[in-house]
Amino acid sequence: MGSYRIDVLGVPLDIATDYLQLAQSLGSGHIVTLNAEMVMAARRHPRLRTVIQGAELVVPDGAGVVLYGRWRGHKIDRCPGIDLAARLLESAREKGQKVFFLGAKPDVIPRTVAHWQQQLPSLQIVGWHHGYFDAPAEGEILQTLHQTQPHLILVALGVPKQEIWIAEHRSLCPHALWMGVGGSFDIWAGVKKRAPQWLGRMHLEWLYRLLQEPSRWRRMAVLPQFLWLALWDRKIG
Repeated sequence: MGSYRIDVLGVPLDIATDYLQLAQSLGSGHIVTLNAEMVMAARRHPRLRTVIQGAELVVPDGAGVVLYGRWRGHKIDRCPGIDLAARLLESAREKGQKVFFLGAKPDVIPRTVAHWQQQLPSLQIVGWHHGYFDAPAEGEILQTLHQTQPHLILVALGVPKQEIWIAEHRSLCPHALWMGVGGSFDIWAGVKKRAPQWLGRMHLEWLYRLLQEPSRWRRMAVLPQFLWLALWDRKIG
């Protein structure tokens, strides 16, 4: 499948026409869903930058990185991580593959699992755990992963924790696809609502999320800096 990788202010981004097929063709590896906030976090934290650089697939999850790619002359469309994860779950059901869910709050994760048990009754969910675990609980999680060897592992611990956690433990299940999915569990559980499609088409999904979670402004405060760096990079590129 035709795909190639570009650089977005020091971190990679894969350009492809069909990210689901590209993910499936990998068979195993780490999938990162990149947005402008993550780019800026990676510029501050070398460990996160190294993890993203080592990922097998980095998809354009956020409007900022999509616009950056277009400014640089690339034909690129947004690939929302929540949609890609859902399609990978559907594919796992069709292929009889095993799935593990990790992350979110203790009251959210069972609702997430129940959602997918209802949506895909034959999906093989071999385990799940919330994201507020201590060292002993983490040991049990890792033991379960090692014993069950899931084919798809969705991790919702937030950035940068989920990406670093995946990088540190992915060797336990070398034949699995590992994917950080941020707040997807909250949406699947019905705790939060996703932005309307028309806002997504206008690249304003970030505004809807900010209105739902005003505390996000601290993380989003880096967006003007990303825009400035992107425009400057375009000017000198």
